[in-house]
Amino acid sequence: MQISNKSSRIAVAVIILLSLALSFFYIGLKQGYHEDELLAFNLANSSKQLEVDGGWNTPKDFSEYLTASEHRFDYSNAYKNQVIDASHPPFWYFLVHTVCSFFPNVFDKYLIFSINVVMMTCSLILLYMIGKRVTNNNLYALIALGGYALSIACITTTVYLRMYATLVFFALAFLYITLVIFDCGKICVKNYILMFLIVFFGVLTQYYFLVFAGLAGFVYFVFCIKDKKIKPLIVYILTAAAAFGCAFAFYPYIISNLFGGNRGLGSLSIDIDTITIVTYVGYKLLTYVEILAKELFVGQIWLLCLCAAAAVGFGIYFRFVKKIKLPRKAFFIIVPGVFTFGLIALLSPFNSDRYVMTALPMISMTTVFMFIRVYTYFLKGKLTWIMPVSVALVSVLGIACIRPYYIYGKTNLYQKKTDNCLFVGTEIKEWNKCIDKLMQYDGAIIAQTSKLSTTLTTELEDFANARGVVTNGKIKGFVDGYMTSGMLEFNAHDSLENIKNDSKLNSLDEITVYISRIADQKTVADYIKKNTGFKHSELIQADCDFNDFYNWYDYFVNTESYCNVYRFYK
Repeated sequence: MQISNKSSRIAVAVIILLSLALSFFYIGLKQGYHEDELLAFNLANSSKQLEVDGGWNTPKDFSEYLTASEHRFDYSNAYKNQVIDASHPPFWYFLVHTVCSFFPNVFDKYLIFSINVVMMTCSLILLYMIGKRVTNNNLYALIALGGYALSIACITTTVYLRMYATLVFFALAFLYITLVIFDCGKICVKNYILMFLIVFFGVLTQYYFLVFAGLAGFVYFVFCIKDKKIKPLIVYILTAAAAFGCAFAFYPYIISNLFGGNRGLGSLSIDIDTITIVTYVGYKLLTYVEILAKELFVGQIWLLCLCAAAAVGFGIYFRFVKKIKLPRKAFFIIVPGVFTFGLIALLSPFNSDRYVMTALPMISMTTVFMFIRVYTYFLKGKLTWIMPVSVALVSVLGIACIRPYYIYGKTNLYQKKTDNCLFVGTEIKEWNKCIDKLMQYDGAIIAQTSKLSTTLTTELEDFANARGVVTNGKIKGFVDGYMTSGMLEFNAHDSLENIKNDSKLNSLDEITVYISRIADQKTVADYIKKNTGFKHSELIQADCDFNDFYNWYDYFVNTESYCNVYRFYK
């Protein structure tokens, strides 16, 4: 069963508009930022350094730190910042810098969101085209498009102000051009030029592109070898290699980023028991199962398990009982989707939905196509209203019951209690999480303490043990590595003493004080009361509890956690 091309185009437009409308709704609710979202503005736009050793910062200082002001359309600065940060390639930061340069001195979530809107619109069009090419049926492709476009996964990818929406676009573009080349059967120069550009910009967007593209390319490789199509395969491989080579020539820090990075945690010597590794891997995989359930299966692990069991069960039934082989093109969506998700779940440095965002459209499409295949087989090729209604119902339930990641909005710190503030953190620069809050004050001091928390290790130990990780009391190595940013030679820095003789600070009657949870709370509070005129304090907002999160990583990057906030007064 198919529908007319005109009807399908209208339906695609309606689905995409609905998806974008949901994303606009949630970005409007977004209050607060993931720390990497804030860092993105800085790395794309500025070389500004803040006073972090007990000096004052003004709202203008914070604005210059986040916005394109002195460095409008200065791509060399964005490039240099990425070399220093040593985590990601620069292309996406060029896009952010371009948009921000048109709006100098403006810090606004909608600047990066506008990039995501464009990229996700293109991604959804590509997803429909992939579905249509795989099934040769525009109605099936529409249902699969709706299943992803109206999911929490799609909304989360769109509202998260990082490079992952752009990464999804290049991943789907690579898959689509691979399908085009596969169908073509002959060497078409235009296709390989497009493939070259996709690989070049994909590699320079985010390194997980290599995982997805490598798996899609592996499927193409297997079928070419099986069909003895060696010449197109050689051109395909040489094109991909040439594109990677050009990306490497443009940004030769790719290899050091992939195997080192800015933390260098891999160089730490941490004594870990085998049982800790095994149980942590189990916890890690369960965390990703929870992520997948939330993003695509209404937050219900049982529903995810039921769908997975159905996919495996019906796959075995069709292949070995009915002797019906899976269409070749189906492997182009199954392998990159399932194996990208599995590999990243095992290998990612932290447990986060952002790392598997490229896999989610393919997993969603695979699930929908699996049920369509079952329905149409048992109903003699007829697709009834049950399938599209079921997909729509899951989408509605997901949107109604689940709040997307990265919206935040629980803190009361955007209603400031005083005109000035003091942020006390440690060497790992926790103030990066709070810049959007600090910039609302007339003045903000950022100071560092060398006195680290004496309770954080125990809390993390309890958190891990409660989730089945057998740490044997050795989690201290992880905590120490995190607190020192993986630096082998860590010299604790203390600039808190600079507040003692600060005339402006001591002239104030009250001040808001952020104390990082990595810092020793009591020592810092006692130091302020002893060495300034502020002798009293009241809690404005307590830090979140570890048990508010199912994943320890979420705690450390959530901008609404990590600090206890007080009002100190005379």
